[in-house]
Amino acid sequence: MSTAKEAAAFFRSEPGFRRLFIEMKHKYESLGRVGGAVSLEAFTDEEREAVAAFFGKDVSRVSLIAFEKQLGQTRFAGVGLVELLEQYFGAPLVSNKERRQAEEEERDRFFARLTEEHHWVESVRPQRFVQTAYETDRRSLEEALRLVSAALGRLPLPSYMRLPLFAQQVAGDPHAFDLSTLPGRLLLSALQATVPGDWDMASVESVNELLQSVGLLREDILNFVTCANILAETKDGPHPVFSAAWETNTALNMPLRDVLSLVRARPAHGGTVYIVENAGVFSTLLDTRAPLVSTNGQMNLATMKLLDLLAASGAKLYYSGDFDPEGLAMAERLQERYGQAVTLWRFSVEDYRAANPVVDLTPERLAKLASVTSTPLQPLKEEMAETKKAGYQEAIIGRLTEDING
Repeated sequence: MSTAKEAAAFFRSEPGFRRLFIEMKHKYESLGRVGGAVSLEAFTDEEREAVAAFFGKDVSRVSLIAFEKQLGQTRFAGVGLVELLEQYFGAPLVSNKERRQAEEEERDRFFARLTEEHHWVESVRPQRFVQTAYETDRRSLEEALRLVSAALGRLPLPSYMRLPLFAQQVAGDPHAFDLSTLPGRLLLSALQATVPGDWDMASVESVNELLQSVGLLREDILNFVTCANILAETKDGPHPVFSAAWETNTALNMPLRDVLSLVRARPAHGGTVYIVENAGVFSTLLDTRAPLVSTNGQMNLATMKLLDLLAASGAKLYYSGDFDPEGLAMAERLQERYGQAVTLWRFSVEDYRAANPVVDLTPERLAKLASVTSTPLQPLKEEMAETKKAGYQEAIIGRLTEDING
């Protein structure tokens, strides 16, 4: 038996040294060298007595250098502390720095190998959820990456397909690409990186539009647009449901499935479409028989697709929303998407005051105003930031009705 093995066997036979050796190992891993000291404050009496017997005196701290020097005064002279610790624990000592470097090199090799096979992997690698997945279960991450590559190989689709059906075909599981799953999040990130466009993954409508751009429909029945007095056409001619709804002044909740079949849409009469944020306002204005669209509190893909067709027809889009940060943000998004085709309707400071704003805005909601940069909205934004109150378009329903009726 070598002297180092004999020394390790001796110290293992003395239970009082166990904690000291563990602490000296941790100290070496932290520093990457023999140095520093271990406090004995939390040690038991038995453990302190074992250390004292080794040094020939009571000590409150053990310097690693001093321990190695004292070891040289025993029959184990010539054995270094690193050699002793490696024999004691049966494994080479590796500093934390060396371990982190080795782990990072292994991580680089993992992603480099997959990037060579699937070029898009490099673009999603920096994302936190990808790194977390690597640290949690790299085998599952690799399986998910390969699954997404198989999906990307089929995109874009020649015709629209619902996401669950696509997932069933690719993975044998209709929920494989649910956006709450790792493959679903990876698919969305891969599309964001590879499909041209400015995609906002925090926006539901932007996510749905990104998927739709490659032929995937996340939801085409419950995703619907509320409208009235709009005429539309498919490739086969006028859409009979839109026509019948106009004749009877009936509100339509038209699913995305059917909106995507349209090739044209226009106001049933006149050249203006009035867009409102709230269903209650929409229902009230329905009595005017005006061409109407309701966003029902937020923009969705079905609504945007119908508005795209209406804007393309040359219709003027008038938008009225709530006097709150979210209402201003929606107004700005419409401006950005439709430019000169959209007119902000009753978004003046005077209209805001007429709405008698009394609902307090929390600091979190007020902070959202900072992202509103549209020049026409600045006076209202500043007034709202000062009053810290929200108002709602229901309070100015009379003004909206008067505008429509002329």
